[in-house]
Amino acid sequence: MNVARDLHNRWLGGEQIAGVKFSMNDYVVIASGRHAGLSGSVVSVIKFEPNPPYVVETEKNGDIEVRESEIHHP
Repeated sequence: MNVARDLHNRWLGGEQIAGVKFSMNDYVVIASGRHAGLSGSVVSVIKFEPNPPYVVETEKNGDIEVRESEIHHP
């Protein structure tokens, strides 16, 4: 059994996972870091760890990787 894959599948299915603030398709604004000022939708969580990295599909710049601490709900 692959625990990371199981967690990711549960997250994709809409389950709240402890330590993961954002859900699939949440609209977010990048507030800090090199992509500050961009916005878009969460399309994936990369790792289940403190301050997890997400893939955000931005409105103009394609997919980017950002940490949870860099994004927020508008």
